[in-house]
Amino acid sequence: MSIPLQTGAHLGILAVSCAGFFALALATERHAEHLLGRLLATRWRMLARIAGWLLLAVSLVWAVDALGTGIGIALWLGWLSIAALAWVFMFPWWPWQPPLREQPMRKAKAQPEEAVTPQKTRTRRVIATGLLVLTMVGFLLALARVEVPPLKRTDAIQGTVGPWSFTFAEANRGAPEVVEMDVPMKEYQLRFCETCDSDIRQAYLKVSKPRSARALGMAFMGQIWKRHVEIPLPSTTQHDSELWLTVVGKDGAIHQTALRMHHVSPATVVWFDEQREAHASH
Repeated sequence: MSIPLQTGAHLGILAVSCAGFFALALATERHAEHLLGRLLATRWRMLARIAGWLLLAVSLVWAVDALGTGIGIALWLGWLSIAALAWVFMFPWWPWQPPLREQPMRKAKAQPEEAVTPQKTRTRRVIATGLLVLTMVGFLLALARVEVPPLKRTDAIQGTVGPWSFTFAEANRGAPEVVEMDVPMKEYQLRFCETCDSDIRQAYLKVSKPRSARALGMAFMGQIWKRHVEIPLPSTTQHDSELWLTVVGKDGAIHQTALRMHHVSPATVVWFDEQREAHASH
């Protein structure tokens, strides 16, 4: 997983979420007076409300774009919760809040309540702060276990085939999966640029250069923005083997490019070398 690559996105989502909640707070009379020491005009409160919801929407779009739909929405909700909790605990320490208003004296009750001492107040704040810290730590630990989508990893390959640009990556960076008949299989993902998809009819992938137009390899399946294919790997696969990507345009034109196996799937190359060494030792 490439956490450093995604750190900027996570911090940006958190910062934009905090800014969105700040704008929404300014849109309310109570919190605006608390944050600014005065009330905002109705027009400015309306603008703050619109800006707040727009910022939260921007943080959601950012999360989905950086991490994918499922993971992005889940992590966005997590950062949203942390941003809201941060503001909750920040409000009592806000430097420009108005002075406390004097409250009318209440009538004494028959049974006097236990007085809340400064020591108890501090204890409650320490407990609340500890719970917030534990929430953030738990969320960050869960975040560290989240897999970055293959096409957004640092090892994803950027290239061109004919007039089209693409991003290519193996779905799993580990060894290939051995299925029935001891055939090693490997799944790859492919995404073309948004303006390219309308000109592409089909894409194929195979190990070694296709010998004819009838043997282009396995066809990519799935949505046009995230195609995927699982191909068998021959036992002769080694570091200088090539994956050939063939793309057929809607005009019938065929374009091809070769990708070195040790660049795309280094763990797969190591696995095949270990298999050959094991067989040689026997």
